[in-house]
Amino acid sequence: MLLQSSAGQVRPSPAHRACKATRRTLSVCRAVTPSSTELNSLSTDSLKTAIVRAVSGTQRGKAATPEQRAAILPLLEALEARNTIKEPTNSPLLSGVWALLYQAPLDEKRAEVDRSGTTEGPFLASLQPVNNAAGGGFVRTKANLQLIDLECNKAENLAEFTIAGRWDGALNIIGTAARQPTPQGAPSTTRVDVVFQRFELRLGSGSVLRVPLDWVKPKGWIETTYLDSDLRIGRGDKGSIFVASRAKDTRWRGARAE
Repeated sequence: MLLQSSAGQVRPSPAHRACKATRRTLSVCRAVTPSSTELNSLSTDSLKTAIVRAVSGTQRGKAATPEQRAAILPLLEALEARNTIKEPTNSPLLSGVWALLYQAPLDEKRAEVDRSGTTEGPFLASLQPVNNAAGGGFVRTKANLQLIDLECNKAENLAEFTIAGRWDGALNIIGTAARQPTPQGAPSTTRVDVVFQRFELRLGSGSVLRVPLDWVKPKGWIETTYLDSDLRIGRGDKGSIFVASRAKDTRWRGARAE
């Protein structure tokens, strides 16, 4: 809607300006290669909204097409450039429960064989052929959650899923988290080392299967590149990038406190 001033000039109404801003945000979401001018014109809140919209429907990155990955990466990099928390491992905002929104390999050549778009671990990845043969609905992930507690040196990855639409299950990978030592020996202000110690598998209402991982000790690191009160971007040692949102329900459904 346009309004006419007393001087006869036509000016846009507040509703018209809001609609135009919304269309601008959506155009960035849908573009294959958003320009730096488009990205710079967005406020940080609008850029975060564009990211959430762009990753929706990608099944946390597993179903993202090469075109979608090409469009999403510049959005994430633009938000990384606006990070104001330069020492995230020293910030209380890093610890908490996070829900994975999107994860993908940075190298497109690895995209077809890379499993870093999931946090289910090798268990659900090994069921992928069966899942595909059953029309893709045999094993369906409901949520990917991560608990980080640097004060207690604790990290957990929790994948909740359903089998054949009938049985609920959960795979919880439990380990330690600590600030990565720098070459000078001081704790890193951006990277966290994670070493997984065991996993717990629950199917339906049955008992929990606990399997130690001492013989493997899978480990890696996560570098936080953007952090605020409700969104987090990070990069992993396997060459992936991810974005997570702070979980609304902060009650942890994984391992019980020991």
